[in-house]
Formats: sequence, C-alpha cells, structure tokens
Amino acid sequence: MLRSRPVHLAGPENFELQRGPVPDLEDGQALVRIEMAALSAWQGMRTKDFKNFIRPFDIGELISCDTFGRVVESRCAALPAGAAVVGRQGWQDYAAVRPEDVSLASDAYTAEEWLTALSSPGQTPYLAYSQKVRPMPGETLVVTSAAGAVGSYAVQLGKLAGARVVGIAGGPEKAAFVRDRLGADAAVDYRAGSFRDDLAAACPDGVNLYFDTVGGTVADAVSEHLALGADILLVGRVAANNSAEPERDMANLRHVWSREATIHSFNRYAYK
Repeated sequence: MLRSRPVHLAGPENFELQRGPVPDLEDGQALVRIEMAALSAWQGMRTKDFKNFIRPFDIGELISCDTFGRVVESRCAALPAGAAVVGRQGWQDYAAVRPEDVSLASDAYTAEEWLTALSSPGQTPYLAYSQKVRPMPGETLVVTSAAGAVGSYAVQLGKLAGARVVGIAGGPEKAAFVRDRLGADAAVDYRAGSFRDDLAAACPDGVNLYFDTVGGTVADAVSEHLALGADILLVGRVAANNSAEPERDMANLRHVWSREATIHSFNRYAYK
C-alpha cells in the first residue's frame, strides 16, 4: 500500500505491507495467485500528487501493476482452475478477478515474456512505431534510456526495421549492453564528460527519428543534431518524473523549429 508520497524517488518508507485473508469468491469470479508483478515508470509517477495521463495513487491504496498469475480456485467457467492469466492487479499475493479484469495467457510464453515483450515494455515502441512514425531503412534512429525496459525494445525493433540505431544509456556497462547485446550500431554514455562529442560522432548525418522517453538535458543534446525534417517520438519524461524540481520548458525548441522537425506525442495507455 502507498503510505506516503515521495518528494523525489520512492523508497521503502513510502510503502506499507498489510496482511489480510485470502479473498472469498462470488459467482463469476476466480482466485488468482500472483506469480510475477512488473515494475514500471508509471508506478513511480502515480505515487506523486500531480495530474498526469493516469490518476495518482491514493494514500492507503494498493499499488497496481501488470501481473502474471494462475487461477487456483474458480466460480467462473471462463477462468478455469490452472489457467494462466495476465492483467493489472497489484502488489499482492492473491486477487479475486472477473473475466474482464484479465486475459488468458498461453503457456507458450514465460511469465517474463508476458510482462516484457508482450506487455507495456514491448507494446510501447511497437505501437509508437506502427501508429506514429516508422523507423526507415538507413536512417538514423536515436533511442534514450536504451538499456531500459522500453528503450531496449525500441532499439531492437528499430534494427529490425533497418534503421541505423544509436542508443543512449547511463554508464559504460549499460552502453556496452546496448551495443553488444541489443545490436545498436553505436551506444553513447550520457554520464561521460565527452557525451556531447560522442553523440556528435555517432550521428554524423544527423538524427532522423528520436525516440525520447527521458527529456531534460539529454533531449537538449540530441536536438542539436536533428536532421532537416526529423521526427521526434515523445514517449515519456523520466527526467521530470524522477526530479523534485518543477519540469522546465523545453530548451531545445529552437532546434526543433529551425530543423522543421515534427513532434509526435505518444501515450501507450491511449491504446487498448
């Protein structure tokens, strides 16, 4: 449960463990044992008291998240005992659900795959690319937070589309992961003192598509290398979400304007 609102990043002091009985079932319900729960950036946003695309958690409210579980008891024909399901329950051991609360999950995929590639982390770049702007073969795609849950799939899907992908990550280990494991053509460490020079070297012909989940000073740096007619996929603002300071206006609009770039905002939760 949410115990208090964090000023900056949420910590153990902001949450409270509550114990209670396993829920009793009503007709049409099934009891699901939660086997795996996902941690996502939007959960952190919801611990703070400001309006966003989704309402903040109330104090004392269960922290909801994408979950994978298995039906252990059922009073619903559509959800038989033993069935694997995915849904948005929460940080809990058991949940009483109805068919509209969950989807049946094929055992052809693991719990990890259901909560990553087949859930928000994989769906976000897939939908952003398919519904907003597609990476084009040979063009330069820059992905921020490229070692993260969403960014790692944005990198791989960009490579599958034939783009030249440059990933931005924090630290040499993450940069190496983006380049060597995810297959990016280049990876840049935004924490390095040479970040701006490294980014310029990685994008000699400019940036055609920018997949931005971070904003802040990283976005400012990327904007300096936008190609004429570039596209910006605005997917998230992690830099602001994790900061105690008010979000500032974009300092890079001058570059967006001068390069005739187009900003495409994308919200995963607008798509069912």
